[in-house]
Amino acid sequence: MTFAEQNLDAFIDLLKTQPALFSQEKIVNLKEFMSNIPDDTEQLSNAIATWYQKHPKILDAQLALVNKSFSIKGTGSTQADSNIHEYRLDKETLLNAIQKSLGRAKDKNAKNSRNQH
Repeated sequence: MTFAEQNLDAFIDLLKTQPALFSQEKIVNLKEFMSNIPDDTEQLSNAIATWYQKHPKILDAQLALVNKSFSIKGTGSTQADSNIHEYRLDKETLLNAIQKSLGRAKDKNAKNSRNQH
């Protein structure tokens, strides 16, 4: 698995497992930012890295996941490693994960709004 694949995989995992890091505003911003990026693993990975570097808590969590993934899978990865995923690492998968996070953020905001009344 290439670094770009590991980076995308970790970011999708981050969206799924640590939704508290992503406010509704951040998710909307991310979705808009990613919409013009070509469906190319390297370019998607670079764009994600550019985006999360502007968000320190997300950056820290992302780096922790990438480092964990890298240490588990090691540097001697093979083509067979790409079969580890239960999904394809492409733009559609990334945008779907972002959209699901947006739904969770909206639900969280609605819940918080109800609890304040």
